[in-house]
Amino acid sequence: MKDLLTVKVIKKHNSLTDGYIPDTPRKVLPDRLLNALYYKFEKEGEEFTLSIQELKELLGITSQKDDKRIFEAIRILQSPIVIRDFRYQNKEVEWVRTPFLCRAVKYRSDTNEIHFKIEPMVIEAVKQKGGYTPLDLDICNRFRSKYALKIYEMYRRYRSLPHNRSDVANNQIGIIKKSLQELNQMFGTRHTAPSKLFGQNAPNAPINRGLAEIEKVTGEKIHCFYDRSSKLFIFSWGRSVEDLYPSPECIIPTSSIEPFVQWYISHFVNKVDNPKSYHQKISQQIISNDFGNLERYYQLFLLERGKDPKKCFDPQLGKFVC
Repeated sequence: MKDLLTVKVIKKHNSLTDGYIPDTPRKVLPDRLLNALYYKFEKEGEEFTLSIQELKELLGITSQKDDKRIFEAIRILQSPIVIRDFRYQNKEVEWVRTPFLCRAVKYRSDTNEIHFKIEPMVIEAVKQKGGYTPLDLDICNRFRSKYALKIYEMYRRYRSLPHNRSDVANNQIGIIKKSLQELNQMFGTRHTAPSKLFGQNAPNAPINRGLAEIEKVTGEKIHCFYDRSSKLFIFSWGRSVEDLYPSPECIIPTSSIEPFVQWYISHFVNKVDNPKSYHQKISQQIISNDFGNLERYYQLFLLERGKDPKKCFDPQLGKFVC
């Protein structure tokens, strides 16, 4: 088992996970560099210094021949990337093209160090967006193709989120749909035909190779097919019980906690001095299963939404599944 003290986990904000580095087909190092620099940003803020050796360690590479590739990746991160859905200077931003790195400096007197500064607009987006995707740098650095890394980041982003597929019971299967345009943006490619990215019997197609690499590196099995009627790529994966609940003790799904808390407060709470703090307190009590009469209140919550509490309860798990 990996020593917990050596695990480098970043909480990559979804503005960056959902974003992409344009025009970088088949180049995985710029995305790995972005993750490495984000790791340092989380530790030290928007300005920091890295020795070349430390940077290589964060990227999981050792060869001296890779120095030129690192410098090229730095150059790419000083080209515009795309970030979506945040506010800047009191305006709603649908998307922005801006460099992740506004500065990277190597002084003659510091022969083995590079000084970095992250673009302030990126920092503003990160501050506003509460959602993040936990990523293990060591795992990400083991991917040798951009297709594997970007599909894996997408999978980690949506792994436990609810979907709206009524034909899939209890959200026990994770599903995400992507158009050809969205995947071209994600991979930095310009394909015009779905068959150029994926094929049912095409092991060398980019997505097929990426999925095979993910399974080899992580053991995670992700499926994909192309739906010709909707013209969408459908990615899916099985979910474990751990993916559906925030803690072993919790008896209602993660996706139901927020709407249930809002429902409970609106129905049974008159007035509190600090609504945000009270909301957090109730949420934490639900997660730790310390909320009084939770099962009864949740049954009422389900009935009000037209659901059968008996069908939503799994007696083997001792938990609600919807």
